[in-house]
Formats: sequence, structure tokens, C-alpha cells
Amino acid sequence: MMERSGGADRALQGLAALILAHDNMPQLALLLRWLGRHGAQSFVHLDARAHAAQEELARFAPPRCTVLPPARSFKVAWGGFGMVEATLALMREALKDPATRHLALLSGTHLPLRPASEVASFLFDGREHIDLSFAAAEPMDQKSLRRFWYHALPGREEESALLRWLNRNSWRLGKRDLARGLRGMTPMVGTQWWCLTAECARHVLDFVDANPWYPRFFRFSSIPDETFFHTIIGASPFTRALGSAPLYQRMAGYSPMVLRAADLPAARASGMPFARKFDSRVDAAAVELALFSADAAEASRRPGIPA
Repeated sequence: MMERSGGADRALQGLAALILAHDNMPQLALLLRWLGRHGAQSFVHLDARAHAAQEELARFAPPRCTVLPPARSFKVAWGGFGMVEATLALMREALKDPATRHLALLSGTHLPLRPASEVASFLFDGREHIDLSFAAAEPMDQKSLRRFWYHALPGREEESALLRWLNRNSWRLGKRDLARGLRGMTPMVGTQWWCLTAECARHVLDFVDANPWYPRFFRFSSIPDETFFHTIIGASPFTRALGSAPLYQRMAGYSPMVLRAADLPAARASGMPFARKFDSRVDAAAVELALFSADAAEASRRPGIPA
């Protein structure tokens, strides 16, 4: 796969990209190089079971990239608490650097839709870019209070009849008392992917460290990566300045669809800085077009630099 060359800039300086990944290291390397070329620092968590990916990324990893070692990695199952643990580990690592001003949570299947300068304008506007909704207002079969009431085991239910039966019958164990379990906090939900200011991210970590009961409550809840951070932020002063979550994706059930080259015009028209899910093994042209067009658009604005 080709990669467009281009001069480095610092449009994304101060951004810590927190990346959750488990496979397709060549595509991940393209994202890492794009971020680093524009001044961002990347922090990568690879699933603890992805031993081959760990070795492969060691060959591909560019500068300005920190990969959490296996000893600090977690087993990440769909809808499981490992996703939250991995995210917290990345946040802690990123905030060790006093130059970190914003933290964007990305997957290994994210790619930019816009030039780095436009991504910076979107993310660095002083707001917390996170999708926040009241769980009580959501339809019962979606991101509702069911996520909080009942225990759940991680994994994709469509792939296991036993898991589906267990999770759909967990109500027999009874509802959890949310007022007691969350100690008066309002249950909030939203999409997994966000971009927070460093101040907000520190608030999240301080809250988690000061309240060990909080992660215990979410450890066996359903899809906690879409509730854990949201409930903390929803109870904080940071709700005074909220912006849209920085992502375009097309969902099919509980999973994002793989974006094809033909989907890129609609993705760009959304105004979002990033999109997922890209997969170079399914449509390599979509990956190349997303990266090339962002750099070409940036280059076209600079005198003397051909697009």
C-alpha cells in the first residue's frame, strides 16, 4: 500500500491519540505516521492476546508512538470491562507528558477525513467532544438503563447462543439499585469514541482513583465503554462545554460497517474529523483515498506545494 509523502507540520501538537487495536498492523502504521507527521503523540494498546501484532508493530511503529508493553495490556473482549481498563491505562500514560492538552480515543480502524489543520480546529476548541445522553431517555432495546440494571458477560451474542441466553436471562437475578450502586450519579450513555481536554481527562482519573467502588460497579455491566466515562463526565462541571463526538461511522446493528471508497463523500460531508471502520484488507482504495485526500487538501493550501 502506498503512503503519500509530505512535509511535517505541528497542527496536532498537544494531541495524545489513544489507540485501541488488535490486528492489521500495516494499516495502523499508516494512521500512526499521519498523526506523528502532524505533531500528535500516539499511545497504543494492543490486546494482551495479540502476541503476533505486538511483534509486528515493533517493526512498523514510527517515531512519536508509545506502545504499552504486554505486562500493562489487557484482554479486550467486545462489550467487556477490559476496554475500559485499556483506555484508562492509555490515559494515564498520555498524561505523564505535561505537553498533552487533548486526548482523543481512536481505534485501529480510524482514519482522518480532513486536513490536520481542520482536525485541530474541530478538536482544540475548548470543548469536550463526547456523545452524552441520559440512559433513562433511551429506548429499552438500545443504550438504556438495562446497561446499568443487569450484569452481563462480554462478547458478541450473535456468535454464541449460550452467551446470548445468559445475558438475556440475567434479569432473573434482579435489578441493581442504581441510586445506591451509583451513589446518586445519573446514568449516562454515549458512543465509545471521544476527545477530551487534559483537564477533563485528569478529572476522570482522579475520580476513579478516589472512588474504587465505581469501577467495581461497571466491571460486569453491559458495554461499559459506552457508560463508564460518560457517567463521570455527566456529573462534572465539564458538561458546560460539550461538542460533537469526533467520528463518522455507519452502524449495522451493534457493529460499524466497513467503509468503502464510495462512502467517502458522505463521510466527508458529515464534517467529522475522523471516520471508522476502514479495513485495507476489504477496500485498500478507501484507506488510500482517505489519507491521500487529507494530505492533498492540506498541500493545496500551501503556496509552492503541489497536491
